[in-house]
Amino acid sequence: MNHPSSAIAPAVTCPPPPALPLEGVAGEIAEVIGRDQTIHLIRAMRESTGRSWRVCFYVPKRLPIDHQLVEVLGWTDARRLVRHFGGEILQTSNLRYIERAWRQHSIRYLRTAQRMGAVEIAEYIGLSVYRVREILREAGEPPEDRTRRAGHGRAQGAA
Repeated sequence: MNHPSSAIAPAVTCPPPPALPLEGVAGEIAEVIGRDQTIHLIRAMRESTGRSWRVCFYVPKRLPIDHQLVEVLGWTDARRLVRHFGGEILQTSNLRYIERAWRQHSIRYLRTAQRMGAVEIAEYIGLSVYRVREILREAGEPPEDRTRRAGHGRAQGAA
């Protein structure tokens, strides 16, 4: 018998969390090409850099049509970067703090609005149950009632 609370809804959509500011060089890039394009660029460039804590890439003075920036951003935004940063090596944060904030927001949302338990959230998000419980604890969420979920409710004392 399938219980509705044991099934994970396949299409749960979370409202977006409040936008965190892009700081440092990422903020400067965002002033030129916009926040969404900046996040897209940094995530794309993260794959090609050898450092996990920062993203480093060169913006050429002259932009060939087949350049990686054109592939990632499109011609218009790549040209904007060249006009503002041409000839510079840009080093920026990897923006993982934005991903962490989104994940934590999603976990809290799934717990409060969707009424999912820690196990369901962990399966849905792709984290360990321990880490999900830790995030919920840090957010001040009350722990789930494990005894009732395990079927040890009121009937335990009855003979």
